[in-house]
Amino acid sequence: MEKLKTEGVTTVVNLRLVGEESSLTPDEERTLAQKLGLEYYHLPISLDKLDANQVKELRDIFNNSPGPVFVHCGMGQRACSLSLAASALDAESIFEQSAKLGFPVQDERLKAFLRSLKDIQERVEPGRD
Repeated sequence: MEKLKTEGVTTVVNLRLVGEESSLTPDEERTLAQKLGLEYYHLPISLDKLDANQVKELRDIFNNSPGPVFVHCGMGQRACSLSLAASALDAESIFEQSAKLGFPVQDERLKAFLRSLKDIQERVEPGRD
């Protein structure tokens, strides 16, 4: 986290579930982030319980952060693809960009969820492309 701070990151978002393998618990990570003056959010996201509101919450964090945001999970697949989704990319662009970044979307539940986001957005925001 110290390196993130020196690189200009102002906000850290942890998508790991409580109990997911990590060197720090979410509470320990929050304490460290706050000690360094970083904003911290624990937004636990399970591949078994994906929800469009989680993407909206991540988008809100991006929009309200005073600077760059670092999002992480266990392997990077959730953090990368959901960050791209929160940035309003369509599913095919997410698949392409996440693969280029080294975090290809491999989980079928996550693939289906990302493809469903456009349908969800169209129901919530009719006429939006």
